[in-house]
Amino acid sequence: MSTFTLDQLADILGKVSSESPGPEITGARPIEYAREMDITYAANQAFLKKLAEGSAGAVILPQGLDAGGLPHIRSANPEADFARLTAVFYSHKKPSGHVSPRAEVHPEAKIGTGVSIGAFAVIEKGAVLGDRCVVGSHVNIGEDVLIGPDTRIFPNVTIYPGVIIGCRVIIHSGSVIGSDGFGYARDVDENGLPVNVKKFHSGSVRIEDDVEIGALCAVDRGLAGNTRLGRGVKIDNLVQIAHSVQVGDQTVMASQVGIAGSSSVGKYGMIGGQVGIKDHVTVGDGVVLATRVGIYRNVPGGSIMAGSVPAMPHKVFLRAQSLFKRLPEILERVRRLERLVQTHRKEDI
Repeated sequence: MSTFTLDQLADILGKVSSESPGPEITGARPIEYAREMDITYAANQAFLKKLAEGSAGAVILPQGLDAGGLPHIRSANPEADFARLTAVFYSHKKPSGHVSPRAEVHPEAKIGTGVSIGAFAVIEKGAVLGDRCVVGSHVNIGEDVLIGPDTRIFPNVTIYPGVIIGCRVIIHSGSVIGSDGFGYARDVDENGLPVNVKKFHSGSVRIEDDVEIGALCAVDRGLAGNTRLGRGVKIDNLVQIAHSVQVGDQTVMASQVGIAGSSSVGKYGMIGGQVGIKDHVTVGDGVVLATRVGIYRNVPGGSIMAGSVPAMPHKVFLRAQSLFKRLPEILERVRRLERLVQTHRKEDI
């Protein structure tokens, strides 16, 4: 168990603690779960009641927020600094540097220093694994795959030939990187009936540094050129990235997002669960897509889109939702007006 003083944790964050040497801290947990030797965080005033009722030994909080006598660290972004401390206490185990004798590593693969490879993993010809990579059991890494240092691939991941993966990437179990995209041309056979003609994909996938891909995701190879996930992209479980899609740096996606082929999503975006993006669509930088939005046309940078199908500007959606709740009242008013109109007409006859 790792133990730190509050001063030491403040040093890690580049901050100053409220006292010296401070309490001993052995964990970082949210307020609801924090114990006497844990540090937690309070982002705003709404957290203070839970903080007072809880058992945390220390807290990270913004300037001007009362710590209630609790040892503390001041931060401009308490949640982000709390997240940094979770890595101090609970980060993945360091690579053991052990290659299982039951793994199959091709003699022409290049394995860096301190790489760990689990049982029944297969590393094919020409693959390159950077220093300190961790490859779980039953992982298949295809020919000529390039993987940067400190990347971690959990069990049962499949990486197709030619994929390029950067440094410090995390890929969780069951994900498939570089499979053929859903590309077919419609034609007719000799009887005039529809047939689907497969488009074989000559491209690959490029995953930049510090990307994390959740469990059971699929990232398809490009029809030509690369499907690309930019630096720092974070993808939840059960996400589909189709062929030739481009995702900009630091964009995040929740579960069950589907992005169709040849679309692009800009930098710094936030995409909610079950969002669907049509093929050949461009979504600009900094766009927020609320849960279950369907995107059928280009979206300008900085937009906030909400509503089910089809999506609409966020302010229009809020007005529509307000009217939707009032529909029974509005319907009754319309009916009264109709009765008045009919009565006046009868009087005029």
